[in-house]
Amino acid sequence: MNVYLILAILAVAVLALGGSLLYILIFLGRLGKATDSEDRSGSPIAYPTTFFPILSRIAERYAQSEKSLSEQKGLESFQTRVTTFEKQEIAHLLEKEELSRELVKQLEETRQANLTVSTLNINLETMNVSLNEAINRLSALNQISRMMGMEHDKKQIYSMAVSLPAELLQAEIGHLLLLDAERGELVVEYSQGMPERRVSGKRSVPLGQGLAGWVAANRKPLLVEDFSSQDTFSSVSSIGYERKTAISAPVMISDELIGVISLINRRNRMPFSEGEKTLLATIASETAMAIHNALLLEKIQKSYFSMVQSLIVAVESKDMYTKGHSERVTQYSLLITEQMGLTMDQMEVVQQAAVLHDIGKITIDLSILNKPTTLNSEEYDKIMDHPLTGYRILEPIDFDDKIKQCVLQHHERLDGKGYPNGMREEEIFLESRILAAADAFDAMTTKRPYRDPMNISEALREMEKHTGTQFDPDVVAVLKKIVNAMTSSGVSTMIV
Repeated sequence: MNVYLILAILAVAVLALGGSLLYILIFLGRLGKATDSEDRSGSPIAYPTTFFPILSRIAERYAQSEKSLSEQKGLESFQTRVTTFEKQEIAHLLEKEELSRELVKQLEETRQANLTVSTLNINLETMNVSLNEAINRLSALNQISRMMGMEHDKKQIYSMAVSLPAELLQAEIGHLLLLDAERGELVVEYSQGMPERRVSGKRSVPLGQGLAGWVAANRKPLLVEDFSSQDTFSSVSSIGYERKTAISAPVMISDELIGVISLINRRNRMPFSEGEKTLLATIASETAMAIHNALLLEKIQKSYFSMVQSLIVAVESKDMYTKGHSERVTQYSLLITEQMGLTMDQMEVVQQAAVLHDIGKITIDLSILNKPTTLNSEEYDKIMDHPLTGYRILEPIDFDDKIKQCVLQHHERLDGKGYPNGMREEEIFLESRILAAADAFDAMTTKRPYRDPMNISEALREMEKHTGTQFDPDVVAVLKKIVNAMTSSGVSTMIV
């Protein structure tokens, strides 16, 4: 063969082979770009087309390989993400468990704190209640002390000594017993919370016997929380009521026993306490001073009264016609008072006022008192002054003011024509109206320097004649009943 032909064939073959290789390289380059383009854009691969089946198969295989590789990478990436997510979830779960444990711990701590706060609140409320009770009791004690210090009437003090602590401590029954040293016993001066049938008359308790007797003998307060749980004192009092709980305290000045205050049973059915026993002892101490002062004042008043009675005797000794007048007026007045059902306090006022009613005559000249003829206007004016003079004599003395007023009013009339103030009807005390009737009746039925005495019938008719104008009709009716009863039974009147 021709060398040139061979060379030409070789050249053609080399060119064909070179062109094929170049074509394959170009195709593979396009295939790689297509794959890179998919990786960047995420869109499906647009594979290059070719007329060579083998290259098409290579492209398909490459595409499948790339797809498998991509899927494997995607799967590995997914598994990596799943693994990361699982780790994160596990971490979150662990964190949640830790948070849950911490939350449970905090909840328990909160619960404990709430319990503590609740307990503190309860304790605080209890302390507040106790503090308020203490403040209220101190305030009440201060008020009791102030009221006791302001009062001078012993009966009022006796009443307050029982009623005030009984109200403060919610006691159903209260007693004040005073010492009778001569008889060696305690006398019940005041009771509260007892039925009337159980308090008639004064009762006494020997020293050393019963609740009050024990307190008096031992000179110290006593608490019996529950009578049913002890056998020292009977649960049934000597009066007959049942005792469930009690406190009792001595009423003392220094070491001197005056009496005993006892409070029995609580209205709320709870027992008395040690604190309440101490409180009653404090009240008893305040009461002791008030009672001591009242008894001392009463003693002074009795001294004054005795002195004034001596003056009355002096007055009556000047006037032979009025001797014994005050005594008789006192007896008539007390009989009227008793029949009209007045109280013991009213009877005491009437008794003392009747004794003292003519004390003002001590300043009147004897010639006027014993003048056998009618008095002139000047002399009568002096007589009319004696109620006011008597009031002025008694005014500085610490008597019950009602006694002084009765002395002042015993010549007043219902119609306003009396003296010294021209008072009318209900303006005049009932005690004064009783005294006026008794005074007039005794004056009419006894001899006077200017006239002879009236007999009883005449005197009663004269009083009935002036009933409703000068005298109280009810008082005159009772006086008439008393006098008629005395005369009809053969008992002489108190005329001397």
